[in-house]
Amino acid sequence: MKRVRVLALDHYFDQDLQALEAHPRLDVRRFPYQRLRGPAIRMMGQRVATGVRAYNDPAIAVARDRYTAWLAREIQRLYLEWAFDVLVLPSDTFFYVRTIPDATHRLGLPVVVVQKETTVSRSTMEQFSKEIGTEAPFISDFMTVCSERQREFWMRAGADHDRIDVTGQPRFDIYASSARTPRSGRPRILFLSYALDAYVPGAGRGQGLLTWEPLRDATESALVELARTGDCEVIVKCHPQQDRRGVAQQLANLAGGSWQRSVSIAGQDADTRELIIAADVVVGFQTTALYEAVAARRKVIYAAWGEAYERYRSGLIPFHEAPQACVAHAESPEMLVAMVTDNAPPPAAGCESWYAAALGSVDGHATDRVADRLTIVAAEWTATDERRALDVRRRRYALGLLARSLAAEALWTAAIPVAHLAGEQRRVALRRQRAGEGRAMASSTLRRQASRDRG
Repeated sequence: MKRVRVLALDHYFDQDLQALEAHPRLDVRRFPYQRLRGPAIRMMGQRVATGVRAYNDPAIAVARDRYTAWLAREIQRLYLEWAFDVLVLPSDTFFYVRTIPDATHRLGLPVVVVQKETTVSRSTMEQFSKEIGTEAPFISDFMTVCSERQREFWMRAGADHDRIDVTGQPRFDIYASSARTPRSGRPRILFLSYALDAYVPGAGRGQGLLTWEPLRDATESALVELARTGDCEVIVKCHPQQDRRGVAQQLANLAGGSWQRSVSIAGQDADTRELIIAADVVVGFQTTALYEAVAARRKVIYAAWGEAYERYRSGLIPFHEAPQACVAHAESPEMLVAMVTDNAPPPAAGCESWYAAALGSVDGHATDRVADRLTIVAAEWTATDERRALDVRRRRYALGLLARSLAAEALWTAAIPVAHLAGEQRRVALRRQRAGEGRAMASSTLRRQASRDRG
């Protein structure tokens, strides 16, 4: 069976892409969101990075048209690099992808959103859906979502019911086979840290809100003190929006001699799912990962208290309403300590209906359902004259890409010693990796072309 070739925008989408990459009917190539976001900002100005409302501003119409034309050419380049059947986005609300469907349709290729978002808070459902419907309505050809609640959100935002399929979330398939295995030694506590403006109305627009700072500080202090007394091991997982170095420094100051012994911070690229599976207790606030931890049958504590929490509680993800058998609600630092150290059992099998309302079905087959949908959508489209013209150019383009990639790979390999001195190892390694990927793609294209010529 011919595999469906999927070109996927990688924007904090790694776990879902890992699941899709492992599927036998899909051949997936990622490209980083920075490839589009950087040029978009250069052409339209830094203000567009604040949201789609700024992108829609009539005052930047000329710059927006310039970016639209550039993006159409970039989609052609991506197709020349790797002839895909369907382009996958984690969302089409990002300002730099708003005209991607127009560009792919010129080639006779569809765009499918494999929606990465899962949990929808009450305020998000009631308010943000209206904003999305006005500023960034659904423009792609199809969307898969994890749950009926996610479908409801997008229908409120104006999307057509018939263009949305509830499939479950590919990245959650791992929990269907994550049987709990008893561990010896001290309990391992995973604390899912968070941004200080999470789910606060009006946040995320450059206001720098510190709403949850007292709560987060109190939670960290309580857990670190437990670890200092030797009662548990604490691992902190940062949110992508957090300053990881700043968090590490604060934790090191709190932990003292226990730092990197019984208190540590998870690696920047650590997989949250693997951290959950390895934990005995998961502590968090407003994060989908609490639902995930229940699905993985881990003991889960919702750490939420204080004046700000009471003020905003009605608009938050309602973990405070979860069945006690699924999620324990710590309403003070003292209660958090008591819950971490008690012998309460992890969630029982009766919690499926509660977490499924947010995550969808966690049965191990979400990736299969998404793959089915991608196959169906891709089959509905046929090549245009513009795409056929690109196919003719592919060999010549591959030769140029091969030459450029070899030169770039040599350049970034030579830069490795300097990178170590300047603390730029990650940046140089990434550039070298991308050059290697370009070389591999070009070589593959030339091999396939040679095989066709011989045939």
